[in-house]
Formats: sequence, structure tokens, C-alpha cells
Amino acid sequence: MNVSGVLVPVVVSALAVVSNPGFAQSLKEEYWEKIISLSEVPQAAIDAAQKALGTAPTEAKLIQGTSPQEYELEAPTKSDGKMSVHVLANGKVIKLEHEEKGKD
Repeated sequence: MNVSGVLVPVVVSALAVVSNPGFAQSLKEEYWEKIISLSEVPQAAIDAAQKALGTAPTEAKLIQGTSPQEYELEAPTKSDGKMSVHVLANGKVIKLEHEEKGKD
């Protein structure tokens, strides 16, 4: 078997995985998230996150490249999972997510 007979299926398979929208989206989100200190988050965003989460956030991420500026604030749940909320600097809630322990 020649090299191109082996290489072509491998390249096609790799492209199929990378071009999958779910794969690309997860890479994109991870690339644009930057962990920051809670003290770097505007108070309006923290207040809105606390109200949405039902508890004070314990971790903050800056979503780079967003305009207006978006933050992801997280807090643990009672069931050892975590909840996160995406908020704008002005306190507008964009999205609320709930992740159970052991699920990514």
C-alpha cells in the first residue's frame, strides 16, 4: 500500500472531526475564555450573577473578543456540580448553565 493510500483516509478523518461544529465551538469557547479575579468584574455583573445563581460566584472568566464585554461567573451547586452565568458588564444576563458532577 502506498503512502497516499494511508494518508488520504487519515487526513479526511481528521478534517471531519475538526470541522464538526461542536468540536469547533468548544475550541472557540475555550480559546476566548480567560480566568480573571472576581475583583476585575464590574459590580453590576457580579450582582446580576449572584441573583441568577442564587449564591455568590466563586470564579470569573472574561470572554475575550465580545462587545459589549461579557463575563462568565461560576458557583458550585449543592450536588457538587457547578452553575455558570454569562453576563454583560452592565448586569444583563445572557445565559445560565448548569453542569452536574462528572459531566463536561
